[in-house]
Amino acid sequence: MSNVATKVIQCTKEGKDLREFSSAKEAQLFFGSKTGNSISKAIKHGNCAFGYRWRYAGQPLYIKPEGTPGKRRAIIADDLKGTETSYPSISEASRKLGVGITSIERSRLMGCTVKGYRFRYEGEPFSESFKHKRNRRKVLFLDDDGNVIKEYESAYDCAKDLGVIPGAVYRCLRGDKPNARCKGRRLRFKPEEE
Repeated sequence: MSNVATKVIQCTKEGKDLREFSSAKEAQLFFGSKTGNSISKAIKHGNCAFGYRWRYAGQPLYIKPEGTPGKRRAIIADDLKGTETSYPSISEASRKLGVGITSIERSRLMGCTVKGYRFRYEGEPFSESFKHKRNRRKVLFLDDDGNVIKEYESAYDCAKDLGVIPGAVYRCLRGDKPNARCKGRRLRFKPEEE
């Protein structure tokens, strides 16, 4: 494939030609975008970019067939404190929460948390993390004398109870400091019974 730039035509939403650019990159720079390939994607999928429709010079404007089903599905974000928020789509959740779309998909499929949230599509259950199924160790919440105050089935359950991300609990559990704490609590893995 050659690296020759292909001219692109900016069109109105109705399909009327407005302006010609020597390449999609030049057009994006004109609109102030230095990264990404939104114009190329818009041409390929028949969408808009920067509020306009686009086509390659010498080719007709691609129009989506009528009745093309959309991929928008409502997604639920759980903050691990019992509060669930519904968003109309992954892209909307991504914008509102400041989380990448790929990270949301990974969380939804693997059951892991991202920035303190886990995700699922509306009508589906949350995925149980493969990590938690594979290597569940009980976690003990201890007082200063070493007495057990509470026992959790896993670091994930402990994190959910404390309202923190599981990574914070794991840092406390794996730390080399004997008095490491998470939210003021001493946590230890329960010794495995032989």
